[in-house]
Amino acid sequence: MLEILITLSLLATTLEDNSITVAHEIEGIVTALKDEGSLSELDNTLVTSQEGATVSESSKNVEDPFPSGFNLDWMGSLSDNLRLTFDMSGRFEYDTNREEWSISQYYGFDLFKVLSNKQGDYATILLQGYATGLDNNPAPPFIFDGPNDWQWIYRMFYINWKLAPRDALNLKIGHFEMPFGLEMDIDTNGTLRQLDTAPNLGIKADWGLTLNGVSSGLEYEFGISRGSGFEWETAGSPYAFVGRVGTDPTNGSWVGVSGFTAELYRPGTTIQRRRIGVDAGLVLGAWTLMGEVSGGNNGSDDALHMLGELNWRDPTEQWFGYGQLRTMKVKNSATGWEGTSQSVLGVEWAPDRHWTMSAEWVQNLERTSSGSRDASIRLQMRYRF
Repeated sequence: MLEILITLSLLATTLEDNSITVAHEIEGIVTALKDEGSLSELDNTLVTSQEGATVSESSKNVEDPFPSGFNLDWMGSLSDNLRLTFDMSGRFEYDTNREEWSISQYYGFDLFKVLSNKQGDYATILLQGYATGLDNNPAPPFIFDGPNDWQWIYRMFYINWKLAPRDALNLKIGHFEMPFGLEMDIDTNGTLRQLDTAPNLGIKADWGLTLNGVSSGLEYEFGISRGSGFEWETAGSPYAFVGRVGTDPTNGSWVGVSGFTAELYRPGTTIQRRRIGVDAGLVLGAWTLMGEVSGGNNGSDDALHMLGELNWRDPTEQWFGYGQLRTMKVKNSATGWEGTSQSVLGVEWAPDRHWTMSAEWVQNLERTSSGSRDASIRLQMRYRF
C-alpha cells in the first residue's frame, strides 16, 4: 500500500542582499552503482524552493528557508531571522526489472537562524533532523537494518561562522554537503533530480568542517570530514578531504574545479575514492545548459563520471523540467570498463509554497544480462507547513 511519506525539510533559498542565491535540499533513497561498496545514499531528501525570506546579509553556502512555517513572533527578538518548518514528503519508485514498488517516508524539522549583533550578522545555524522509513527498498544504505526499517537522520546540521567581512572567509562546523562539482551551487537534495554526487564520491554529506567564502570574484569551499556519512564512525580511521573553486553562477555562466580524496567508512572495512572534476554552466533566459566531468579511482580501479543537463523553468517558477545524460564507469583490470549509462526526463510542479510534486523517468541505455534495458519510474509528493 502506497503510504505518503513524511519528511521534515528546510527549504533553503534566496539570500538576496548580495545577489547570491543558494538553494539546499536533501535526498531520499536512490539505487546507486554497486561497485566496491557504493551504496544508495539517503542524502537527497529536501525539496528546493525559490521562495526566500529576507535576511540582513547573505552568507555563502547558508540556506534561508521559505517564508511559510510557524509564527514565532511570540519569541520577541529571538524570532529575528529565525525560521522553523515541518515537512511531509513521500517517494515512490517502480523498477521495471523487479516489477515492484519501493517507498520511502520522512518526518522531521528544519530550523534556520541568523545570529546578529550591533556590528551585523556573524553566524548562521541550520539544523535538520528526520525520522526516515524504508519500505521494500532493494538497496538500503548500510545505516539501515534492511529493506524495511526506520532510522533517525541528521541532514544539514551545522553552524557557519563569519570570520571576515563580505563573506571573504567563513568557518562551517557540523554535518554538511560535500562541496564538489555542480552540487555546490545547484543543490538537488530531496528532489528526484540528481547530479550523482553520492554514487560518484561514495558519500554526499559528512561530519567535519570547511573554510568557505567569496574572494576576487571566486566562490570557494575546502573541507575535512570524518568520512563516515550520516553517523560518526571511527573504525578503520576513515577521512575525507574535499574542495571546489568556481566563478559566480549568478553572472549567467560559471566554471568550477573540484577535488576529493577519501578513505570512506563501510561496516567492517573502508573504501578509497579519488576524484578531480570540472563543471560548467550557461544560462540562456529560462534555459540552462550545464555539465560535469570527473575522473579518478575507486581503490585500484579507474573511475569516470560524466553528466550533462538541459533544464527549463517557467516565469512563474511553478514548473521546472529537465533532461539528462549521465554515465558512471569503473575500469577493472580483469573485465575492463563497466557501469551505467542513463537518460533522464523529469518535471517538477509547485502550485503554491506548500506543495511540490515531481515525476521522473530513468532509462538505462545499456542492456542487462537478460538483454533488456530496465527503467525506473519515480514519483514524489511533498507538503510543507
